[in-house]
Amino acid sequence: MFYKTNDDTLGITVKEFVDEWYEKQDYILVDIRDTEERKSEGTVKQTFNISMYEIPDQIEMAPTHIVCLMLCQDSTKAEQVTKYLKNNGYNNMIYIEGGIDELLKAVPELKG
Repeated sequence: MFYKTNDDTLGITVKEFVDEWYEKQDYILVDIRDTEERKSEGTVKQTFNISMYEIPDQIEMAPTHIVCLMLCQDSTKAEQVTKYLKNNGYNNMIYIEGGIDELLKAVPELKG
C-alpha cells in the first residue's frame, strides 16, 4: 500500500508531504481551484488542474492507479472534494492540509 497512508487516510500535513512524498513517491498533485483563482492567487508547478465544479461530471476519468493529492488555497475545498471522491469509491485521493499557501511556504520551488 502507500507509505503511512491507507484507504481511510483523508489528509496529510505539509510536513508529511515533504518528509514522505515529495521526490520520494509517485503521486499527482491536483489543483482544484478554478481558472480565475489560479490566475489571481498563482499557480503550482507539476499540478493537474481541474475545477472542483467539473469533478462530478468527469469523475469517471479520475485515476485509480496512483495517489492523487488534492490542493486548494487553504485545504477547505480540497477536503470536501476528497471526501466526495472517497465516498464514490476513489480511495486513492488524499488532500494536503493547509493547502497551497502552506505547501509553497515549505516547498517554494513548486511556485509556478
